[in-house]
Amino acid sequence: MNTKVSVKEKICYGIGSGGGNIITQILGTFLTAYYTDSVGIAAAAVGTMMLVARLLDGISDVMMGGIVDKTRTKWGKARPWILISAPVICIGLILTFNVPGSLSSSAKLIYAYITYVFLNCIAFTAYMISHTALLSRVTLDVNDRQSMTSINQIVNNIVQLIVTGFTIKFVTAAGWRSVSIVYGLLTALMLLICFWGVREHLDMDAETEEVKVETVPLKEAVPAILKNKYFYLVAALFILVLSIASGNGSMTVYYCGNILKDMNMMTPLSMALTLPVIIGNCFVPAIVKKMGHQKTLILSSILMLAGFLIVAINPYSGTLAIVGTVIRGFGNGAIFACGFALSAQVVDYGEWKFNVRSEGLVNSCVSFGQKVGLGLGAAIASWIIAAGGYVGTAKVQTASANSAIIFAYIWFGVILAALLLVVSLLLNIDKYEGQIKKDLEQRHKA
Repeated sequence: MNTKVSVKEKICYGIGSGGGNIITQILGTFLTAYYTDSVGIAAAAVGTMMLVARLLDGISDVMMGGIVDKTRTKWGKARPWILISAPVICIGLILTFNVPGSLSSSAKLIYAYITYVFLNCIAFTAYMISHTALLSRVTLDVNDRQSMTSINQIVNNIVQLIVTGFTIKFVTAAGWRSVSIVYGLLTALMLLICFWGVREHLDMDAETEEVKVETVPLKEAVPAILKNKYFYLVAALFILVLSIASGNGSMTVYYCGNILKDMNMMTPLSMALTLPVIIGNCFVPAIVKKMGHQKTLILSSILMLAGFLIVAINPYSGTLAIVGTVIRGFGNGAIFACGFALSAQVVDYGEWKFNVRSEGLVNSCVSFGQKVGLGLGAAIASWIIAAGGYVGTAKVQTASANSAIIFAYIWFGVILAALLLVVSLLLNIDKYEGQIKKDLEQRHKA
């Protein structure tokens, strides 16, 4: 099996990724502020809710991974779940950002728990695992996969630029109800484009396009995954990079409003992060082809760390905030692109090493890592500002609250970026790449 992936399929796969990133960005950047400032839920309660949801994610991700591995349809294993998840995510987003104002404080918190868990642990889980599993079933070619994930990052960051740059103006003009409906429908449309435009070429009949799927029993898949060290490392990679994204992203509103004292800085900071990602990912496939994934990850982690430290020189300087964010943006984009490509390599490694190909369960590490990072980063950042005495309804924050915002926005990121560098130093799966591709192509031809 050596099918080259068409440009159309690569773009459609990227559009599907962009649809999912609408959810990632709106939850990571605006949900905490929506709960604290619009709904009136305490920051500490929001952080605790997100941590509880992460524990449930561990269960839902494994369950969904097992379901994908057991799915047998003419469309394959992964594509059907992208189709199913599209309308469910739309409904979940609308419910999450429409907490009834007539409810009591405790009822609002209960409503927030139910809708957030539904969106994050059920709807987004079905999408995330099936979309990442699809990559490993489209092709075995590492370079094709890398170009697909780089296109993902370009689309993702165009989405991020739009969501982070215009949502506040959109909310001011139309309110959260209209915003959630528009974003929900747009997400569903983008996922449907991915379903229609991408095929599972692995084990697909070239004439009928029907996919012959082999199911993997859990009693075989689970032991193989537990012995796969790269499963844990890729999961850790996504936990850390999403913790940085959500922790820093959820604090951007607080940082601009209370430290820079200029909410108009939201758009320049968003552009400073996303434009380098878009530009950088035009070159990531060539860089990875020359340097390999591990060296690219190490360099990117160093750029992430340096970016945060530059902002730390003077947290009150908008200029330094933009410069540091630009540097961090180049590292951020490459890490995401490499991470998704590596998740597919972990699937290949598991089949090559243990003779068990488990796209669903292996890619549950990506979904679990993303959602743990998405929730944990925002949760810890929320706890930090709560410990500093931040009060969402206060007109002026105390000095300790502002110090906590600086720590959550900058130094929390420094700690996570340092841990990311450690994980990158351990992720040496590149050394098996050539032999794995050669052996698996022979197996699938047979």
